[in-house]
Order: sequence, then C-alpha cells, then structure tokens
Amino acid sequence: MAVTDLIDLAGSWGRVLSGTPLNHEKHTRAPQSMAVDPVTHDLFVVQIRDALEYGNLCVYRMDRATGRAIDHMHLNGFGHGYQIGAQHIGGTTYLWTETGPLYEQFGTRIARFPYLPGQTVDPSSSVLSEPFSPVPDARFVAPNVDPVFQRLTVRYLTGQGYLFTQYPIHPVTGQVSWTALRTIAHPPAALVPRLADTFQGFASLGDHLYLYTGNPDVDDTYLTALSWTDGSVLAGPRRITAVPGLERREPEGLSIEPMGTEARLLFGFSGSHTTPREVTICFLSTDAPVRGLKVLADWSALTPAAGITARTGLRSPRGRLVDIAGTTYLQLRGGFEGTLAKDTRIAQLPPTLTPSRTVRAEVPRDNRAGRCVCRAEVTPDGGLTVFGATSDNPVAWVDLDAFSVAWR
Repeated sequence: MAVTDLIDLAGSWGRVLSGTPLNHEKHTRAPQSMAVDPVTHDLFVVQIRDALEYGNLCVYRMDRATGRAIDHMHLNGFGHGYQIGAQHIGGTTYLWTETGPLYEQFGTRIARFPYLPGQTVDPSSSVLSEPFSPVPDARFVAPNVDPVFQRLTVRYLTGQGYLFTQYPIHPVTGQVSWTALRTIAHPPAALVPRLADTFQGFASLGDHLYLYTGNPDVDDTYLTALSWTDGSVLAGPRRITAVPGLERREPEGLSIEPMGTEARLLFGFSGSHTTPREVTICFLSTDAPVRGLKVLADWSALTPAAGITARTGLRSPRGRLVDIAGTTYLQLRGGFEGTLAKDTRIAQLPPTLTPSRTVRAEVPRDNRAGRCVCRAEVTPDGGLTVFGATSDNPVAWVDLDAFSVAWR
C-alpha cells in the first residue's frame, strides 16, 4: 500500500458525522475520541458515561449512513478515553484504550479487548490483554494505532514530561512487540505556545505524528505535525476552522483511516452543551487533486421521504462533495417525483454531505402554467426541501442535476 504520510493541514475538510447525539441511558459527558476498524471501516466513539463516573466509559459503534449509534459496550475503571485505537484481527475489531489503576481519572496502562456490543468489561475481565505500561511511573497513558504502517503509539507522562513511544505491530498476527521503535518528547510550550493549549488527541501516520489541541467554548482548535525522526515541528500549529456553526467546538480525538492508496486524518468535536451531547467528526485527506478536482465524499444515495420516489428515467438520487480550486461544492444528481402541494421535505442527505449552513439552488420541475423552476434547499440537519409548490400549482417532479452549490 503506497500511502503518503503527509496530511495537508490547510487542505479542504470533509465530514463523517454531523451532530450525532450520544444518548444511550442519557450519558451526560462529551465524546472523547474515536477509532476506525481499518478493514470494515466501522467507526467507534468513546464517551465518559456521567459526571460522577470518571473512569467509566461507553463505546459506541456508529452508523455512517444515518449518523446514529448501532450498538455500544461499557468499560468500567478504564480512564478518560482521550485517545483510543483499533485493529482488525481474525474478523474481529479489537480496541486499544487506557486502563487502571487510575491516576486522577486517567489510566496508567494500556490494554486491548474485542468489541463486544451489549457487554461490560472491567480491568479484571478475561477478554482484556495483559496491560502494558511504557515505564513504571507512567501516568495519563493513552494509545493510538497507525493502521497503514502497522505501529502502536503510546503517550504518557513521566518526570521528564510527556513522551510518545512507538511499537511495531506484526502485519499478519496483529501482535504488538514491546520493543520500542522510537521515542520523542512533546515540544516545550516555550517553543510552540499553541501546544500548551488543552491536549485533545494524537494520531500517527508513517513518519508523522499529529497532535490536536484547543480549548472549549472558544474558536481555538489547532493541528500540528511532528517528525518521528527528531520531534521537530513539520507543520502547524494550524488553526482549524471546520464546522464553524457548532454550538460548542471543543476538539476531541484523532484517528487515521486508510482509504485504499490514500488515508484520512479524522478529528472530532463535542458539538453541544446540552444532553444528549453531540459528536461531529471531520477529516483531512492525503488525497491529491486530479486536474484541479478533489473528491471529498463520493456519490452517496439520498433517502427519500415518505410518499416520494426516484424519478423514472433518471439516475438514482445521490450527492457528492468535491473541492475545486479550494472551494467545496455539494453536487446532487437524479430526481424525485411525487405530488407536492406545498413546501415539502423530500429527502435526507447522509452525514458526509450535510452542510454547516443552509445551501440552495434553483432546479427544474414539471412545467405548469409557465412555472418550470423551483428552489431546492439543504439545511444543516441534512434535510432536502423543495419550495414553490402550491395547491393550485403542484410539483410532480424535480430534477437535481443542476444542483451544485458552495458547501461551506
């Protein structure tokens, strides 16, 4: 797999989840981080369960098509969950996370376990691997998996400050060798002030280590790339302005997702103050533009509303995101038919296409009394609505091939 390890931190961003509520049993805490199974592309999000349950986590497996949780499992006594990792071994997803004994609600070791929906695991469970600590006095320990270059990275605090150590993963068995490949230190704040902000996550891809920092409730989110060779800053800190309309933009977690010959750097946000807390996940990609065009989200189906069907003779309704010369466009294709006698929501877009603001375009409709155009509008909840139908001039069909608008 010839995947470059360089992510353009100033590149166009796409979206994986859009304002997904984490509402199982009314857990009240923010999402902390995410991980992706590199084979199935199952997406996992971890959350502290309650304000009184620091150390106890809930892991959700998310449905990318609907933006909702498929199932979940509980972890008791594992820590804060500020960074996790995922592997695919023998047809099963294994998750890495911190584990106890705890220090100030954070783990002092790391361990691996299979994802077991509906079950609860604690540090004494037999499904847990032998816990590991890089050094005897390590605190605030957290793991991350590089699924492309097969390495496990561990961040931890010692008397020397925060360190990152990397360990090799066997490409066939998935077993980790606890012989360190390399160790670098977190850059001092005196040299890189933005790295003194609240630390929110890390992810490694090849020779680059990406750090995520930022403070809640302010527009203050940064990504930084370090060199695994000497720990020097290669890019950033780069201010990230993705999804500016969120109620809350606290950065939460990083993850690498392999995508064939490319890779994505996923970065998350805690998007709300109220219960249920929401998670929004975006990405930057190693994918380079081809003739000035970069596909951020390939063609995906639109889900029709009740009573609405795909228009006969046209391509199935679908949409995609493309970047052209630095501007991201939402493009829709195909059409719908039904009997619309008023302004009507006709379809739902998947989370990958949902815009941060309302976008609209004029699209063709059936010609009635000289009216042959109507307005199609997509809102930040992903709804596609057609405007202009009335009881005395209903809309029988719309054609979306003309819908191409700036997405952000």
